[in-house]
Amino acid sequence: MKTQEISFSSSTDLLPYVLLIVVGCLVALMLPLANLALAEGISPLQYAFWQTLGGGMLLLVQNGRQEQASLSRVNVRYFLVSGLTAVALPNAIAFAVVTEIGAGLTATLYALPAILTYALSIALKMERFQLLRVLGIFVGVLGCIQILSPKTNGIDSATLPWLLIGLLVPFSLAIGNVYRSIAWPEGATPMQLAPGMLLGAALLLGLGLVITGDFREVQHLQSKIIAIVALQSVLTALTYRAFFELQKRTSPVFISQIGFVVTPVGLMLGVLFFDERIHLGVWLGVGILLLGLYLTNYRKQSS
Repeated sequence: MKTQEISFSSSTDLLPYVLLIVVGCLVALMLPLANLALAEGISPLQYAFWQTLGGGMLLLVQNGRQEQASLSRVNVRYFLVSGLTAVALPNAIAFAVVTEIGAGLTATLYALPAILTYALSIALKMERFQLLRVLGIFVGVLGCIQILSPKTNGIDSATLPWLLIGLLVPFSLAIGNVYRSIAWPEGATPMQLAPGMLLGAALLLGLGLVITGDFREVQHLQSKIIAIVALQSVLTALTYRAFFELQKRTSPVFISQIGFVVTPVGLMLGVLFFDERIHLGVWLGVGILLLGLYLTNYRKQSS
């Protein structure tokens, strides 16, 4: 699959940036919703399963018969691997740690895949080395470090172990960013791949529920949890429909910058919905993140 170069200077290339912002905001909104549902007693694995299954089914119904992807070996492998790396593993981990470290700090985990994705892309010769782009990504990561620094009240001894577990999220997302581009099935459309990936992730999460014995508790879901899951399913469907459109139009490195949107939006949502107290130094980190986003893409102006 070929990806295209984009820049801040091209008015015809605004759509990828709009999609980046939309997807980042939707992903950030999922975290406080998950926090609400988990506080009502649903397990992280259950929640990840139901929101993924719901989102996948909504997209499947919306597509109708004419937009369904075939269940060929290539497609099934794509759905399962992309579902594992982009949805099942990172969502299950994020939902597990969000109650321990808060929606704000969990959102910062989504800013870290950029540098990992860039390294993988260079190793696979999908990207060429660009000094300004490397600088921009490192500035973005420095913003994350500033946000997570104990000096900014970002983490403490109680949240550190959960944060370390949460670092599996960016590693999984980085692998998924690259895989979805290099393994994109020939002739497939974003409308076909989005529900396939979500349902593939739901299958894997469902197996996890069966193995852990957590599946037996699904009949006890409360009405409030059902309402949150329903809303989350709609957001999931919207998110990954836009997500695959973004993947088709851009590169793995560009799409990895979703985290540069998730982080500041997630912090704001944590303050608005859960009265999370954010130190001034954390907002300085957000500013550094945004500078990193600009520098990472500015080099394309003259390319």
